[in-house]
Amino acid sequence: MAQRIRIIFRKGGVLQWVSHLDVMRTWERALRRAKLPLAYTQGFSPHPRIALASPLPVGFEGERELMDVWFEPPLAPSEVSARLMLTLPPGLGLVDIDEVAERLPSLQSSLRAARYRITFDTSEVDLATLRERLEDFLALESLEWEERRGEKTRIVDLRPGVLEAVVREEQPADENSAGEILAALELRLSLEEGRGIRAASVVDGLRVGVEPLSMVRTELEIDRPQIALAAWRARSYHEE
Repeated sequence: MAQRIRIIFRKGGVLQWVSHLDVMRTWERALRRAKLPLAYTQGFSPHPRIALASPLPVGFEGERELMDVWFEPPLAPSEVSARLMLTLPPGLGLVDIDEVAERLPSLQSSLRAARYRITFDTSEVDLATLRERLEDFLALESLEWEERRGEKTRIVDLRPGVLEAVVREEQPADENSAGEILAALELRLSLEEGRGIRAASVVDGLRVGVEPLSMVRTELEIDRPQIALAAWRARSYHEE
């Protein structure tokens, strides 16, 4: 049976402007260069078993993105990490790697919510005004919004998809910007079927009127069933 490894990773820099498909290709190239024993699908056109939890919108950075990869024969997670560290391109970074039970549900079916941090320059967006607009939004029962996906459009109700939202003051990470204050819009959005919405749509719905300084997905929340995961510790791993 193939081994299922769960990778938590960061995505940023120039890669925040790369499409989901190209990110998948980048990961596949990195895994191959690391000479990891990828498991393949069955059928007429086999391909590596790699599954990302949720596409990250172009223009967003990710702090704790989730991906499952299958290997055969198995390797210790520490070995997978050591090899990948040598092949990952700028913009991708490892946060954690561990083995999970093969019988766990897929990442996509386990997704429940996503957290975002979207920052604005307070010289362009008044902090009090942003808080007031958020309060007005949260007081609504519904807000229909048109989302475009390529050439298609769909009407969504933004309000039920916003589970939590707050505006905070934030200090820039850049030491050269000491003394400046940013406005950070923190969102927790539903990924449940029928309620999933885009963070960018929420920002547009608030009618801020300026482009954010940064857009980051900070976490993906998934169901965590209590299943024993002592699989790799019970195996013997042999280096060739």
